[in-house]
Amino acid sequence: MARGTIVPTLLVLLLAVCCATSVVHGKEWTVGDNKGWSFGVSGWENGKRIQSGDMLVFKYNPSMHNVVQVGEGDYNSCTVSGPSRAYTSGNDHIQLARGGKAFFLCSVPGHCQKGMKIR
Repeated sequence: MARGTIVPTLLVLLLAVCCATSVVHGKEWTVGDNKGWSFGVSGWENGKRIQSGDMLVFKYNPSMHNVVQVGEGDYNSCTVSGPSRAYTSGNDHIQLARGGKAFFLCSVPGHCQKGMKIR
């Protein structure tokens, strides 16, 4: 009787381990590579296979810049008018959520216009 429950239990445990492994092993990307989060970083993401579950790391001087996650409209217009989330540590780790695109910019006046934004 107990032997009949061992196989289903092992299958559930194996499935749980596989799912946990795929979440834990997302790739970490330092935005801007060696330059970090700085002017002209726009386009850094081109050609990279950044996926949900991956971690974006924004490294910058927090007295000069920030990182704000915005919607596509605000990204395109370099404004922060809608719902947004601001990061200000200078070493921000942001895990990308499932489904859809993510948009980030620096909200210090003029910085987004100078290329401090990625999608």
